[in-house]
Amino acid sequence: MAESKLDKEFIEKQREKLLQLQGELERIISGMEEDERDRAEEEEDTQLDSGDMSQQIFTREVDATVAGQSAERLEDVKRALEKIDEGTYGVCEDTGEPIPKGRLEAIPEALRTVEAEERRRGRGR
Repeated sequence: MAESKLDKEFIEKQREKLLQLQGELERIISGMEEDERDRAEEEEDTQLDSGDMSQQIFTREVDATVAGQSAERLEDVKRALEKIDEGTYGVCEDTGEPIPKGRLEAIPEALRTVEAEERRRGRGR
C-alpha cells in the first residue's frame, strides 16, 4: 500500500493542502454562480446590441468552462480526502501503482499516475 511509503507527516500536510484547496474551489464556484445571477438580472434590465450580446455569450462560455473544470477538480479533491481516510492515498485509482511523491506534492488531488491519467484522457477524446 502506498500509505506505508508515504509517512504520516506527509499525508497530514497533504490533507491540509487538500482542505485549503477544497475551500478555494468552493469559493470560486460559489462566486461564479453569484456572478451569473448578477449578469442575468443585469440583462433583464438592459437592451443589448449584437456586440454586447457576443461578448456576453463568450463570457458565459468561458465561465462555464472554468466552472466545469473547478467542479471536476473539487470532486478529485474530495476523492483524495476520502483516500486519505481509507488509507489508500497515493495509490493510482486505475493501476494500483504508487503515485510518485513529487506528483502528489505538485498536485495533491492526483488520483492516478501520469501514465494512467494520460491513458484516461486519451480515451476521453
